Amino acid sequence: MFSLTFLTINFINSLNLAFSYASLSSTEPPFTFSAPLIHRSSPDSPFYNTNYTRENHIEDGVLNARARGLYFSQIKNVAKGYLEAPLFGWNMLMKYNMGTPPVTSYGIFDTGSSFTWVQCLPCIHCYKQGKYPVFNPNKSSSFQLVLCDDPHCSMAPSHSCGRSKFGDQCLYNATYTDNLISSKGVLARERITISAHNTTRTVPHLVFGCGHDNHDRRKSPGIVGVGNDTVSLIRQLSVSLFSHYVFANSNHIEGVAYFGPGSNMTDTGMTTPLLPSEHGVYYLDLTGISVDGSNLDLPAGIFEKSEDGTSSGFIIDSGTTYTTLRAEAFDMMVTGIMSVMRRHVPESTKHFELCYKDVNDAPEVVLQFNGLDYVICDANLWIKHQGLYCLAIIRLKEKQGSVSILGFHQQRNVQVGYDLENNLLSLMYPQGCPPDAVDFLKP
Repeated sequence: MFSLTFLTINFINSLNLAFSYASLSSTEPPFTFSAPLIHRSSPDSPFYNTNYTRENHIEDGVLNARARGLYFSQIKNVAKGYLEAPLFGWNMLMKYNMGTPPVTSYGIFDTGSSFTWVQCLPCIHCYKQGKYPVFNPNKSSSFQLVLCDDPHCSMAPSHSCGRSKFGDQCLYNATYTDNLISSKGVLARERITISAHNTTRTVPHLVFGCGHDNHDRRKSPGIVGVGNDTVSLIRQLSVSLFSHYVFANSNHIEGVAYFGPGSNMTDTGMTTPLLPSEHGVYYLDLTGISVDGSNLDLPAGIFEKSEDGTSSGFIIDSGTTYTTLRAEAFDMMVTGIMSVMRRHVPESTKHFELCYKDVNDAPEVVLQFNGLDYVICDANLWIKHQGLYCLAIIRLKEKQGSVSILGFHQQRNVQVGYDLENNLLSLMYPQGCPPDAVDFLKP
């Protein structure tokens, strides 16, 4: 059995490469550009599976929410870079081109991760990734290895060194807490090009993981990490402003990510602070929740990020499918909704605890952040499931962690803006609330 180091070294020895020692961030001036986002269930996705049912998508989403909630709750006790956030049930793909000449690639757009990686030839183990081939560095003239004395090496997950004639190459090992995905390979630099809406920008030396030993039972693509850590795509672009907007209606769901000046909505004044995080996760200051205009009598500090881990705070995450709340907050929200809808008979399904046949007179639910009240529109609050409209929020049970998360389902039709220079986040509905809780996932 060949080892990863043996295989990659022999492969690298066949390449005539010149290595650069770029600084931790690009010296190019800031720019504005955009990248298309494609939903995993869209027929436009290269990973679209006609045999995957709506029930499969929902079940994956619920499992994803619980698993990521547990991971983020444990993150303070995990060595930095050792374990990554679970990815099954992933939501949006970002499309880009990489290499010279360029080839099309996709990655999961994930604000809960900072490390970017793709599958690379030659493979110790690779899995089929839709209709696009595994990236072949041997066919790219712009591919460059990252060596162990490069500052980026220490930022890679579980980094180590392997010998080659070019020097000590940097190896990484990204292991995900759902035990479904892992990627091992070499750290490298490559030219990537991102295009959408008549904007095209090229990043000449993106640091990423070139994975030669990859495992994923659900065949998801690689990762585009847009967390707030040094090795993330955002930091490597040297931009402090970015946003994403996912438009969803009953016919389709699509999105776009914006980077650089003009990409952000924080100048509207509708902002809330981004709290400090040593793991690149986006923490928010959620101070309360209201149902039908009445504030819930939540326990003091229930959403505060505590040092002892008894309360792990509140984060926003594009990779978590449904919003999760600690049990105390979830129960009080459900009680508040049921008191307003007492003329309706509450029901439940396998995956959701509160469902109704009709939610036309459902109460307004507001998340009260420091400086920003975020109204969860009906289309984001409810999901159609088994002929019912169900509350698309997951209760975190005792063994599932204590961190609460604003998930992807509640971010649809919302312009989510990040200002990393001023540590601010904005949430806006550019086109207002959708008219009703439409069915976004087709059978």
